[in-house]
Parts: sequence; structure tokens; C-alpha cells
Amino acid sequence: MVQTAARMNSLRMVLTAWVILLFVLFYRISIRQIGFSIHKSDDAYHVSVGSHPFLLGWSIIAVFLFLAIMHIEGQTSEDGMPGLRRRFLAFLIDFIFSLAVTSTFAAMIALLIECSHARRFTWSFERSYSLPTDNTILFPLVVLTMALMFLYFVWPLTRGKQTVGAFIMRLSTTPPFGNKGRFTFREAARRVWFEFRGFTLFAVIKPNLDGQGRTWYDRETNCRVRLIRFQ
Repeated sequence: MVQTAARMNSLRMVLTAWVILLFVLFYRISIRQIGFSIHKSDDAYHVSVGSHPFLLGWSIIAVFLFLAIMHIEGQTSEDGMPGLRRRFLAFLIDFIFSLAVTSTFAAMIALLIECSHARRFTWSFERSYSLPTDNTILFPLVVLTMALMFLYFVWPLTRGKQTVGAFIMRLSTTPPFGNKGRFTFREAARRVWFEFRGFTLFAVIKPNLDGQGRTWYDRETNCRVRLIRFQ
């Protein structure tokens, strides 16, 4: 079912409010840590994990909102050339959104594992010693979290959809073989990798737009980022 512009823009407003709510939660409930960290120095471990019930609720609803973008259909038209600031803000929204969701669920796994050892559940803990599960579960969990963040950017491209940040900022990335359609997984992963490199260097080397509104990593992946309007 094709959604009208009013419904699409209403969903954009909901998503914008949900991202803002994340920062409100950080400020109001003073979350010291989201996720977990493991450090080893001088043969000593330091393990810390933290989350919050409000943040868990936020993340669950955030997943459903993300899935709504993956299934919603709407007519769009091109609405000019997006500037670098708009593109960078979309990337920043996506990075924070994906980091908050993946870190929250990873932290819950770590907290439940710790609960099985301590026989009591807490929303945060710190310890200066290592357990067998640190190497068998927690370290792989770090890799899994990073992989899921990367897939968050890749999966929408393979479905011809937008990430949360792109949806809010009305951006759409065209595949290298046309103005519409879906990326192959390989091309989507390549695109995301170059995009990460591009925005990592944004604060140091500001990318220049050519006459077609493309950066060096757009040209490298033969893609174009469009500013769209819902119809």
C-alpha cells in the first residue's frame, strides 16, 4: 500500500521526536554508560556494563520504527541537491541511533550473564577481574555489535529503502546501476565502507561537491545522494 505524503511526513516527525527523546533520557536520568567495555592493562582486567530500563524501552520501540521504514511505501520526487551539512547530520543521526540500540541490547546480554554469576540483577556493574565468559561471550559481543551497526547502514540499501537519518533528512542514495532500485549486498557494503571513510575525515578534510553534487566517495562507488520530497 502506497502511503501519502502526509503519512510519510508524520512518520518523519515521530522519528525525529524519538531521536530527540534519546538525548532527553541521557540528560534526565544521567546514564553513565550504555553498553559495556573491557580493558586489560598490566595483567589486570576492568569490566563495566551499564544500561537503564527507560533506554531499553526506547530501543525496543526504535527497532519497530526502523522496521516501519523498511516496509512503508511512498511516491517520491527529486527536490534538489542536498548539501554536505544535511548529509553529515543524517549520518550522525544514524550513527547515534544504531549505536544506542545495539549497545543497549548488547548490555542486556552482558547484564543477564553477570546476573547468572552474581545471582542478582543490576542495571550496571564494574569489576576488576576476569571471568571465563568475558573471552567466550563478551569479546565476541563487541564484534557482533560493530557488525550490526554496519549492517544497519547496509540492509536498507539492499531493500531500496532509507536509514532513519536519511528518512528524517529526506535523502535517498541511488545504486551504481541506475536512479532507482536496490543495491546488491556487495555494492551496499562497499558504499557504506566508503561513506564511513568519507564522514570520518569530514572534520579534517571537508569533501567537495562536484557539479552533480557528488563527493569523492560518491564517485568512487558510482552513486548519487538525492534530496527527495514525498508525494
